[in-house]
Amino acid sequence: MKITIVTPTFPYPRRGEYYGLERYIENLALSLKNLGNKIKIITTFWNGGKRYDNFNGIEILRLLETKAIFKEFGAIGFLHYITFGLNLFRKRNFRFYNDSDIVILNIPIPFSGFFKIKNIPCFSIFHHYVPVESIQEYMTIPFYRFLEKWQYNKLKYVVTISLTSKIALIKEFGLKAENIEIIPHGIDVEKFNPSNSTIEIKNKYGNKILLFTGLMIPRKRVPILLKAITYVIKEIPDCHLILTGNGPFLKEYKNLASSLGIQNCTTFLGFVDDDELLKLYASSDIYVFPSELEGFGQVILEAMASGIPVICANKPPMSEIIENGGLTFITNNSKDLSIKIISLLNNHEKLAEYKKNALEVAKKHKWSNAANLYYNFCKQVIIRNE
Repeated sequence: MKITIVTPTFPYPRRGEYYGLERYIENLALSLKNLGNKIKIITTFWNGGKRYDNFNGIEILRLLETKAIFKEFGAIGFLHYITFGLNLFRKRNFRFYNDSDIVILNIPIPFSGFFKIKNIPCFSIFHHYVPVESIQEYMTIPFYRFLEKWQYNKLKYVVTISLTSKIALIKEFGLKAENIEIIPHGIDVEKFNPSNSTIEIKNKYGNKILLFTGLMIPRKRVPILLKAITYVIKEIPDCHLILTGNGPFLKEYKNLASSLGIQNCTTFLGFVDDDELLKLYASSDIYVFPSELEGFGQVILEAMASGIPVICANKPPMSEIIENGGLTFITNNSKDLSIKIISLLNNHEKLAEYKKNALEVAKKHKWSNAANLYYNFCKQVIIRNE
């Protein structure tokens, strides 16, 4: 099958700031290719690269849009998505994918009805519903939602990653349940595994390491984690929190850590490459994920596959993913989060048990399983389009 995936960002030649999105599409593309499909990627220049490129046998076409030219100013009013969509349908770019059996859209773009006109089967991927939590988001997200709603209803079929996200599609966008397919995230258990642990990280940060990875944005609830650490260090003074990831609130969260007096036991690493990330996962003792809203929680699987238990908010789908591979805490409650962290760090037998359980849970979510579900759904959409 010839499958073209359209995505705003792709992690080649380098990884960008949209960690979860990039990891998802990279693994999806490679897993579908491993099933014998011919995969093409259409993306932007955000992470560098040439107009025509190749990634492990996957052809890549990069298109210009306003953000690549004018940086953040080019994203005002989601002009970058509009210009990307216009460029996608230009005749010379259409020739790159006009023989596709199906197109997968990992981005809400205007004019996606073009695929129906050209009789190319197409469906969208919906990751999660984005809440409005800052002035900046009030200026951008409503228009983004408009694009999403228009596209999802125009193209009819949508893949999402959890029941929580499916409910959001029905409630917020008015989609019919029968047109929504749930395909959970997968995890590369060969890449993420306990063997990535290094003594260097333990020597640098100590023997009681907490890890958070993700964008520095409000919905990740990083302040809840930082406030929890103020309680934890009273009981376990040699505990150390490592946070990776960039974002618009990184500086604010660093300042908060200083004002809370935890700057000496908290390290913000910003963006880290894959090699370093794998080591951090496997060398940490607990992965803490305070986020209140996720479509799935890819990082939870990455942590568990690396052999570390997870503490996350008691809200689905995160609380459902971990099964018996960790603990949950009362959402937005830093005191309860600190209690759960302390209880695990102080109980070595329980910590070892959760580590073992986490590995078993991760094995259920191999990317090969997700790829087979995607392939079968592609066939269904093609048949319905005939």
